[in-house]
Amino acid sequence: MKASVDHAVINVLYQMDAAVARFRAFGFTLTERGYHSLGSINHLMMFNSDYLEIVGLSHDTERIRQEIADSPPGLNGLVFGTDDADQLYRQLVTQNVPVDPPLAFSRPVTVKGVEHRASFRTVRLSPSYARGGRVYFCEHETPELVWQAQWQRHRNGVHGLAAFAIVLQDPAGESVRYARIVGGTPRHLSDEESELDLDAVTIGFLTPARYRERFGDYGCDAGGRDAFMGALSLRTSALALVRQCFAEAVDVVYGLPEVQRSPARITVAAASAFNTVIEFVE
Repeated sequence: MKASVDHAVINVLYQMDAAVARFRAFGFTLTERGYHSLGSINHLMMFNSDYLEIVGLSHDTERIRQEIADSPPGLNGLVFGTDDADQLYRQLVTQNVPVDPPLAFSRPVTVKGVEHRASFRTVRLSPSYARGGRVYFCEHETPELVWQAQWQRHRNGVHGLAAFAIVLQDPAGESVRYARIVGGTPRHLSDEESELDLDAVTIGFLTPARYRERFGDYGCDAGGRDAFMGALSLRTSALALVRQCFAEAVDVVYGLPEVQRSPARITVAAASAFNTVIEFVE
């Protein structure tokens, strides 16, 4: 059985206000600011069955979520869904997959003027097993507080995640490790690239050389890392809606975003999206 991708995470550290302005300019509707009990802050861009999260830190709190503070800016998290974090943890331990015990946390959510508490339980894979960033499973204990229709309508027409790219020296080996825990059958496209299709989302694994060949100067700054999360593709109902958003985008902090347009996709340079390559595809 294949696991589903629950959400992707971009780490913006202490630049949350600038990130909110930029993603709104890209045509997204963002949720209100969330304050995790772990010491991080976030905003979500909710889609039909998954979402994109920007996570960061605040100077106005004494508690700092260390895993966020220690992570580089950019695409930083790939999260799969689970209905039972405890059962999943036991299963992965039985399979000799290195994982952390389930972690529970929450954040306040206001719906129709009433404050509730959205709660989650996560199981994180060891960085030695799944490389390039934070890879974990998330159990939503209160999904009705997260998927709200008011947050699922976006001017750019985006309605779901399409693909996620991980850059490292051994694409074939990494795709096999992922398949072991999330299902699916890896496709080895070449010595430099493999894919794992999880129905709605395709996870791509490619070498640094293949990544540079594909994205060139639009690629993210690896910061000396030999493995990193390199690109995120989002599915829109119409590229024309995305083009219109970029035609209107003005950001006094960063200036106009650097964007490459083609009939099949619109690509935003990592330098214009907090060290994350973002592609829009129909």
